[in-house]
Amino acid sequence: MGVIMSKEFHKAIDVDGSIKAKAWDFVTKLNQNADLTGLDLKIPKNPADKRVRTARVDLSYRAVLFAVSDDPEPMWVLAAIRTHDEAYEEAQNLVLDINPANGAMEVLRPKAIIKRVEEFRAKPTTPDAHQVLPFKPAELVALGINAEVAEEAVHAATDDDLLVLAGDLPEWQQQVLLDLATGTSLDQVRTIYDLDRPADADPVAAAQRPTSRMQFVYLQTDDELRRMLEGDFAAWRTYLHPTQRAVAYRPTYNGPYRLAGGAGTGKTVVALHRAAFLARQQNVRVLLCTFTRNLAANLQADIHGLLCADELSRVEIGGVDQIVRSVVHAVDGPPGQILGERDRESLWEESVAGSGVPADIAEVLTPTFLDGEYRAVVLALPAHTREAYFKARRTGRGIRLNRVQRAAVWRVVESFERGVASQGRTTFERLAVRAAEILADPATREQAPTFDHVVVDEGQDLHAGHWRVLRGLVAAGPNDLFIAEDGHQRIYGERIVLGHYGIETRGRSRRLTLNYRTTRQNLAFALGVIGNEPVVDLEGDDESLAGYRSLYGGPTPELRGFASGDDEVTHVVTTIKAWLAANVSAPTIAVLARRTREQERARIALKEAGIPVELLQRDGPGNDEAVKVSSMHRAKGTEYERVIVIGATEGVVPLDFVFEGKPQAEHGAIRGRERSLFYVACSRAREQLLVTWSGKPSPFIPQLA
Repeated sequence: MGVIMSKEFHKAIDVDGSIKAKAWDFVTKLNQNADLTGLDLKIPKNPADKRVRTARVDLSYRAVLFAVSDDPEPMWVLAAIRTHDEAYEEAQNLVLDINPANGAMEVLRPKAIIKRVEEFRAKPTTPDAHQVLPFKPAELVALGINAEVAEEAVHAATDDDLLVLAGDLPEWQQQVLLDLATGTSLDQVRTIYDLDRPADADPVAAAQRPTSRMQFVYLQTDDELRRMLEGDFAAWRTYLHPTQRAVAYRPTYNGPYRLAGGAGTGKTVVALHRAAFLARQQNVRVLLCTFTRNLAANLQADIHGLLCADELSRVEIGGVDQIVRSVVHAVDGPPGQILGERDRESLWEESVAGSGVPADIAEVLTPTFLDGEYRAVVLALPAHTREAYFKARRTGRGIRLNRVQRAAVWRVVESFERGVASQGRTTFERLAVRAAEILADPATREQAPTFDHVVVDEGQDLHAGHWRVLRGLVAAGPNDLFIAEDGHQRIYGERIVLGHYGIETRGRSRRLTLNYRTTRQNLAFALGVIGNEPVVDLEGDDESLAGYRSLYGGPTPELRGFASGDDEVTHVVTTIKAWLAANVSAPTIAVLARRTREQERARIALKEAGIPVELLQRDGPGNDEAVKVSSMHRAKGTEYERVIVIGATEGVVPLDFVFEGKPQAEHGAIRGRERSLFYVACSRAREQLLVTWSGKPSPFIPQLA
């Protein structure tokens, strides 16, 4: 006995939570009762596939399913859940097939496919128009693409035309066409989608092919069913793209591995699955860490859907600074109080004033520059000495320093460190240095927590000290470090080259390019925000968004300017009211802002309008019935169905304040971080994006640039 569940069936339960419990009861009965008593199993009239059935979920809903085996036990493929009449209509038109090119299981709607093809043929064409697929129909058919669609696909002039034509094909076929349209070769497609492997007629074997697992999951035991149907139905837990699955579940990497990709490409998903894969081994300790506490809280919540209690006990999850603190605490006891931002600034200014700094460099030694120099260069040195600093590489620091100027900076650093020590306090960066020292000393390493495997998310935001600690937490060897990063989302850290810290990933890296989160329209807008901004990855190479694409279509992002902030926030409230009236769930809506001022204005206005609202929590999900209001920084790592970016005004995005008192040589890096921050905000939306401003718009808004 067994059940193969389609992603479409799963998604229907996710969308309509009212049938969740009944769907669970139905699937359990289907999995346990061979006689199907009480399920009212029916064969529709004139079905396209004789194996199709409908069965009662409750009085209003029926399941559409296929009987694919009776020997030795019944086997069912769950295709969809629909209302009573819709289920019978759907059942008449569905066909279950095994694609001969790669053995992938597919649920097809032949009539819908033919209708799309006929509509495409009827469209006016332009002679000698550009074609996005430089292939012959036979080459596409050989890959497993539907023959009727293949005949017309070679005439598509745009990616959008191609995806509309392919809209009723199985998802993997749509992705193959999009891959080819964006530069993937035929040979690469064959490898990704397992096209050189003979097909297998056995439904269980077919359902477990990597390409099938984009759309199907084989549920054999009650425990698997319970974990699936009692969870939050997040599809990422189950339906991975073959590329994601190959990266996450590869048995062995012979050293550190780096996974890159733009926002929404599933890097965090792969990191979670990788951590889960490693934790299923016996007698291991796995560290899963990220940059901030709220991101770590999200990881903590998500991984519970992948692992049982025993496996979870092998995983530690935390923000990287939490991990650093735990190492120091284990050996030295509780560390001193962390020096606050304002106190740091004052101490840097005092240190410059009292260190005899030459006039030609005094103006550039701002607290921001010194913080960065201290974190990225001084504390990254293997030896904390003046001589080592004179020889240090300062890649990406922006301001050149000769020997005399370096000597002045070193005097300032020494003064700063004396000031920190005299107060009995510390900084996160100094804690990282101490943690790295502890892990490098065999005598103290034994007292500190260490791990067999370390998985890192949001690696682009970690500083040099973090990497020295992470390198020290796990012995060099197979599957030691797995790192997910996106240089375009670097909103905290400086440029880092992993090889400088004993983490060599060259030859062991991959870039994801398929966006699973957002629509093509929202993606195009977010890419426009980045523009031609130069970005460097963790290997020190230029990062690219070439080939970055999405399957999903949706509304064009809305851009609205207003004469005043009051008018702007009134429009935000009116828009959210309309969304809620259209049955959009409140917690799937977010309002994001660069400054606290706009956050508070939006929160208060929504509250006064009677709309449930809360500020996004530092430690993960909060009120599951409220609209979320958040800073752009805290929204990192989140996603929402609908997003409003409020206050995208000149002087706010980018924020003028962050440039004040900074030398001109730093402005490029600051502006880059501000642009990346706006990109992060705009790429949180799955479906609808609204960007608003009052007065003059931000120069980062691409359609207005």
